[in-house]
Amino acid sequence: MAIMQEGVEKVQKKHWLAIAGTAAVIIVGGYIYGGVHYQGRYLPNTTVLGVNVSGKTTKQAESTLKSKFQQREYKLIDGSKTVATASSDDLGISHDFAKTATDVKNAQSAWSWPASLVGGERKVSASANIAVNAATLKNYAKSTAAQLNKNRTASTDASMKFVNGKLQVTKEVNGDKINADKLTKQLQSMVDSNRLSVKLASTYDKAKVTTKSATFKSKKQTLQNYSSISAKLTVAGHTDTVSPATLTSWLGYADGKITVSESGVRSFVSDFANKYNTISRSRKFKSTKEGTVTVPAGTYGWAVSEGTTSTNMINDIKKGKSFTLAATTNGSGYHADGSDIGNTYVEVDKKAQHEWYYKDGKLVMDSDVVTGNPNTNHATPTGVFFIWSKQKNATLRGNNADGSKYASKVAYWMPIDYTGVGLHDASWQPKFGGDWYLQHGSHGCVNNPPAFVAKLYNAVEVGTPVIVF
Repeated sequence: MAIMQEGVEKVQKKHWLAIAGTAAVIIVGGYIYGGVHYQGRYLPNTTVLGVNVSGKTTKQAESTLKSKFQQREYKLIDGSKTVATASSDDLGISHDFAKTATDVKNAQSAWSWPASLVGGERKVSASANIAVNAATLKNYAKSTAAQLNKNRTASTDASMKFVNGKLQVTKEVNGDKINADKLTKQLQSMVDSNRLSVKLASTYDKAKVTTKSATFKSKKQTLQNYSSISAKLTVAGHTDTVSPATLTSWLGYADGKITVSESGVRSFVSDFANKYNTISRSRKFKSTKEGTVTVPAGTYGWAVSEGTTSTNMINDIKKGKSFTLAATTNGSGYHADGSDIGNTYVEVDKKAQHEWYYKDGKLVMDSDVVTGNPNTNHATPTGVFFIWSKQKNATLRGNNADGSKYASKVAYWMPIDYTGVGLHDASWQPKFGGDWYLQHGSHGCVNNPPAFVAKLYNAVEVGTPVIVF
């Protein structure tokens, strides 16, 4: 019996060994088969960029990824609402999924397939190999922002200005207008981080200046200080003071800077100039023989340079200190004490056909002269002029009454206007004074006896007023 029992046990042992061997062959074979199988496919439970590619070849995975991403819809969210959507094509997005599929496939170990079966979902980190056409993305952002902004409110900075002498502050307003450049950056960030939406609140243009900022508070105090300065403008002995109401009406604050109204200052300076300019004014003149006469404007006189003076005034106001500014002028005959013609001048009396030169109020020399012929439309112009140049041995050119041209040589030439009229010697004149000028007058100049004008030329200076009446 013992021998029989021992035989049975040996048979059973061989049977189980056979079963175990067979199982081992099956397991090893299955493992080898799986390893070979997954050499060309993705491991079980593999997810790439949110897409399940388990058991697929790289070509199949590429097609699946491409199809999935083509269906993607990108959203622009404002609060809780989606206000716009875009496709990959709209945003200029393209993918190289062939590279993605190949990279993921090459990174896996085919022989680890059993672990993938029991390990749950296997999310593989991968690059979508995204390329974005910058121009397309920017154009989309620009056109979308323009469309969405039609009924949106722009942000405005805090500001302040004086109203009726009191400083009033306007609080900033944060609107919901979309900045196209900010939207472009947010869309790019969305794509780079594999997101599907952008919150538009991050693209709003916010107010840059707020009432709570330290800078605003500081500028507010500065404006208050500006409003209390004394501002004066002076010219030729005249002084005008800018009233507090006028000064504060010029002051303001915008774009983070204190402003001074250029138009307001320019208007004040213009009124000031019109009040005191002498260049375009007729004058009362005490003549030698005719008493006080009214002489119209000529070339003599000065005017306030409104542009330069306005700029200087604005700069002085911005210094925040009281000031008295001397206006900048151009022209001739300016005197800080307010005097005009003064007591040094040349006087030409066309009626008397006589000329006088006074220096410091005293007569230095005088002579009969010949002025322009009024009967040929060459009368010497009336006005307050000045000698703006002196030249020896000049040739004077022009047209005669019959249209022919003339060229007269003179030893002494002193122009007094800008049309060719001046004082000079006239050796061709046989006499001077009286009514000779009515038939033999000049082309408009004041003809002087040669000996007399030689002395006059040496006596007068450039800038000397010449009063012709």
